[in-house]
Amino acid sequence: MPRPSARPTIATIARDLGISPATVSYALNAKPGVSAATRDRVLAHAATVGWTPHSGARALRQGRSGNVGLVLARDPREVSHEPFFAALTAGIQSAASDAGRELLLRFVAGGAEEEMTVFRSWTEQRRVDGVLLLDLHIEDPRPALLAELGLPFVVLGAWEGSGPGVRLAGAEAADAATLVEHLRTTGRDACLQLTGPLVYEHEHRRTELVAGLCARAGIAHAAVSAPYTRSGGEEGLRRLPLDLGERPAVVASSDLLALGAQRALLADGRAVPGDVAVLSWDDSAIAENVDPPITALARRPYEQGQEAGSLLLGLLDGGATAGTVRRSAPSRLIVRASSVDPGAGPR
Repeated sequence: MPRPSARPTIATIARDLGISPATVSYALNAKPGVSAATRDRVLAHAATVGWTPHSGARALRQGRSGNVGLVLARDPREVSHEPFFAALTAGIQSAASDAGRELLLRFVAGGAEEEMTVFRSWTEQRRVDGVLLLDLHIEDPRPALLAELGLPFVVLGAWEGSGPGVRLAGAEAADAATLVEHLRTTGRDACLQLTGPLVYEHEHRRTELVAGLCARAGIAHAAVSAPYTRSGGEEGLRRLPLDLGERPAVVASSDLLALGAQRALLADGRAVPGDVAVLSWDDSAIAENVDPPITALARRPYEQGQEAGSLLLGLLDGGATAGTVRRSAPSRLIVRASSVDPGAGPR
């Protein structure tokens, strides 16, 4: 019996069996010109030595790169401190790896215009088969460009356009209702919303949703925007009208914003939650392990990344059609000591 090769390839299988590499390739790829007996012999030996097709070569034959792309128009140092993006990206990578693909990640500093330059370059060089879009802007030009390029994409957020895209819709309406209901049931009379940059469509939507729900619940509302950083939370807190109600609550759009706001409150001698409650739209180890721990929405970013990646891969492999919309499940509010009176405990 031929000796199995340590690293089986078409060439080593051909050497083991004493036939040409072309014959082995024809047999493995079910092409004509090889007898049934030779094909069976090649397939049996390939199974014995553990040969598997080279994914890069297969992708090349199929006219595909084997990659999906993600461009983040953010400072990588800033993203490295954001648990949400770390978990989301890990989820996308997990979905890509499970399908035998790779995630190509690029950071840019120039916003949407530089991001679109990357998309044009990737398309021209056939570097990716599809891309993921995060942080949709107001009147975002990226989906239209991807449609023009014919590059399949998945949007995480609200997008109603046309083109070779699919969408993973968030649960902002349900999540906003969960947050405002918590304020109502804990007796808060003012909601001080600390949003991320209002260039992002989801921040406008969150602000409108919370403001409308507060109005119906008889809760005063005010909002300011700040960068998604701890210092942004500290600076934004200084601009919020803390005297808007007798028992106000700060609702921050990220865990880092919430952390910064809470630190600023404590530094000013205000008790949390006695004087001001603090809540975050994102949960993380940061929110759980500060003092007091911060009430937050468990939005499952890793699972969202997996869902988005799987949705894009379905579009690429024919399991989903352009225009498909999948909706994320509503988030669960993890109630901690930053929003309940001392002694009440988390639930």
